[in-house]
Amino acid sequence: MELLLPAWAPTLEALEATEGRARLVAGVASIISVVGYWGAGTLFALPALLHVGQWKIQANRCLDKVALLRAMPLVALNFVIGTAATAVALWGLLPDHAFDWRALPGTGRLARDIIVWLLVEEVMFFYVHRWLHENKTMYAAVHKLHHTWTAPVSLVAIYCHPLEHVVSNVAPLIAGPLLCGSHVAAVSVYIFLGLVHTTAVHSGYWICDDNGMHDEHHAKFTVNYGVTGLMDSLYGTYRLPTGAAGVADKRM
Repeated sequence: MELLLPAWAPTLEALEATEGRARLVAGVASIISVVGYWGAGTLFALPALLHVGQWKIQANRCLDKVALLRAMPLVALNFVIGTAATAVALWGLLPDHAFDWRALPGTGRLARDIIVWLLVEEVMFFYVHRWLHENKTMYAAVHKLHHTWTAPVSLVAIYCHPLEHVVSNVAPLIAGPLLCGSHVAAVSVYIFLGLVHTTAVHSGYWICDDNGMHDEHHAKFTVNYGVTGLMDSLYGTYRLPTGAAGVADKRM
């Protein structure tokens, strides 16, 4: 970031001066979201679309392309809602110094922020997600929609009730950066990586970065409510699927 951003600082400052901070943040959020979700999501969906059997976590399940097409309008709606909510939150709640394009956070500050971001996201997502499961009314009215995909594909990562998307997906991701008042450039990278992560863990293949943890949640429902496994380890709900690194293959 220290190598790239200084070269872009004059351009970003000029854009902010001419277009305004709100439009600049909206533009950056849109680019990051399109590349992170639709770009990475499409790449991660290719194995399922091509019915590649190798490296599949749930080996006996195949992609229903008709169901995927039917899911796209809601996915698109949630994409717009999530991008807009993120842009408004960053624009309205980050302090002025977070938009100083010539003053980047040092290594110590960045390391502290990243730790806070990850912990806040893990705790918030775990408790909200578990509540959506354990509260029968909320599960039936809201979260059950996402679990119609028991063997997910990357592009349905945000196939869910819009309320769930805002409360369970968007809020935990941006709460840490807002709490820290982090630099918007660092936050942008974090959000981009978060989008890549969520498409990867919904891919249905071992290209995921969580050792199959979230795919197992879709298959079993009552395990792996968190992002990293930290909170699930504390509550005894951590479980990896057969075939994951360090897990014996029960079929042998």
